[in-house]
Amino acid sequence: MKSNLLIVDDEIELTQNMKELLEDDVQKIFLAHNGEEALEILKSEKIDCIISDIRMPVMDGLTMFEVAKERGISSPFIFYTGHGSQELKDRVLELGAFDLLTKPNFINLEMAIKEALA
Repeated sequence: MKSNLLIVDDEIELTQNMKELLEDDVQKIFLAHNGEEALEILKSEKIDCIISDIRMPVMDGLTMFEVAKERGISSPFIFYTGHGSQELKDRVLELGAFDLLTKPNFINLEMAIKEALA
C-alpha cells in the first residue's frame, strides 16, 4: 500500500500516533488539524485516501468532505470519529464516503484503508 494518506483530526497526539502506526505501509502521510488545513493540502498534493474526524474546530469533517467533492476530489474518504452512530454512518455513505469507523478501533481503520486503496 505505497500511497499518500491525509489524516485530519484536531487531536494532535492521535494524528501523530496514527502516522507512526501507518507510516511503514504508505509512501507519505500528511496531517491536518481541521478541514481548512486539509483542503489546502488537497490543493497541492496527490492524496490516495483521506481519514478524517467529523467534529473539529474551524471546519468540520462533513463540510470539508462536501467542499472536496465540489472541487472534484474523488479519493476514498474514511470518517474516523468518537461520535459515530448507525444513522451518521448511513448518512456519510449516502453522501459518498467509503466508510465511517468509531474510535479507537484502529485495526478496522487499517483494514478499511487497505480496502479503499485496493
